[in-house]
Amino acid sequence: MSLNKKLILTDPGTLPDGAFFNTVLYSGNGSTQSITGVGFKPDVVWIKPRNQVENHHLADSTRGSTNQLAPNSTAAAREQGSTITSFDSDGFTTGNDNNTNSSGINYVAWCWRAGGGITSSNTDGDITSTVQASPLSGFSIVKWTANGTAGVTIGHGLGSAPELIIMKNLDRAGYGWLVYHSAISPTSAIVLNTSDAKTTGAGYFDNTATTSSVFSIGSDTFGNYNGDDYIAYCYDSVSGFSKIGSYTGDGNTSGPSITTGFQPDWLLVKDEGTGNSWRILDSARSTSNPRNNYLDPNNTGAEGTSIYSNVDFNSNGFQLKNLGSNYNNSGRTYLYWAIKINTT
Repeated sequence: MSLNKKLILTDPGTLPDGAFFNTVLYSGNGSTQSITGVGFKPDVVWIKPRNQVENHHLADSTRGSTNQLAPNSTAAAREQGSTITSFDSDGFTTGNDNNTNSSGINYVAWCWRAGGGITSSNTDGDITSTVQASPLSGFSIVKWTANGTAGVTIGHGLGSAPELIIMKNLDRAGYGWLVYHSAISPTSAIVLNTSDAKTTGAGYFDNTATTSSVFSIGSDTFGNYNGDDYIAYCYDSVSGFSKIGSYTGDGNTSGPSITTGFQPDWLLVKDEGTGNSWRILDSARSTSNPRNNYLDPNNTGAEGTSIYSNVDFNSNGFQLKNLGSNYNNSGRTYLYWAIKINTT
């Protein structure tokens, strides 16, 4: 799939070429403010206070801007009218909540476009799902009600097999963010809101790889609690824009170079086998190499900077410039997701 295939832009849910992802930085004012410069009306906004210990905040246009989730938390979704009050044509508007707009606090917001807020009923799977999808950018938002049955399938609307799925129980506290990643066997899963290693079990994704139309859920109540509503964010690699994969660390200060086919602007990394935190780097918070201003999706910590987080974003990928355990322990397998900012 290529960003240059403009001929597939035939339905109202698809996007202008390039308007898929952006990162914006802003300072809170403790009141309300319009955050602009995104370049499109976002369908997912993920916000983190940079200089304060505070929850991450995530909202999407399928559930509504005021319906809050915290990627670092097992909390159920909740309505919070003082966080993101609307998704706008060039960004979003915030209220005065600490997660999104406290006075004197600096924030980062990572913004994705899916189907422009246009949802449809999808009957490809055993359970009918509500989907808004952008096959061009390899991203869909999927909502459904679980039935507790092992092996049940859910339609995702991408037209290609998702390589990454991040899903959450919306109704029930105590259940975190279950992650499917194509670089590990579908017999295993990993959890976004913890630093834990991957866990093997048929109860998560029913030992079944994704297909071009559906993904499978096992019987474990983590991902299939009968009667509860779930949300899933499904992603597939797109040439020149995003890459989902893995690499093996070598433990050297001039570490391996990973080819993505473009210069990344955003990078998520996780050691699959140990209790190291997830890490997010981006070109907005670290404007030149080495990129080392990191945030951890699995905790409330403020932004950190360390030589052990040094990563270079290069014209065709990224290179590890450290021997830190979060990125480059010798012999360890690391999962990654890289994205290029492309808003015009």
